[in-house]
Amino acid sequence: MKRNHWLYLVAAACGAAIWILIALASGRKEAWDSNLYFSLGIPAVCLVSMVFGFFEPHRSWRWGVLPLVGQLAWMLLSQGPGNLLPLGVIVFGVLTVPSIIAARIGAAIARKTARRNDP
Repeated sequence: MKRNHWLYLVAAACGAAIWILIALASGRKEAWDSNLYFSLGIPAVCLVSMVFGFFEPHRSWRWGVLPLVGQLAWMLLSQGPGNLLPLGVIVFGVLTVPSIIAARIGAAIARKTARRNDP
């Protein structure tokens, strides 16, 4: 169980790092104000989610949610809640769908690989 706490932190930190890198590369305050967020950021989040889902397939949906929780947390820490916070939370909720699917795919690959390796 202790290992999962570290994985939670790393998954959220990966999401925050993606947000920060996209914001810096685009010169925008919020990463999703840039086209890079949707062309590079979301695929990167999906890749991170898939990798975590592969290495920890139990309840894989959480690996799709945590990177975006990290992004939301970073946005709140760096800019404050603002008056559009409820809308932002809804958007982050919608953006979790592709990353949850990616995490589930990673988990399915892990299970399939494990079955092949069973004697």
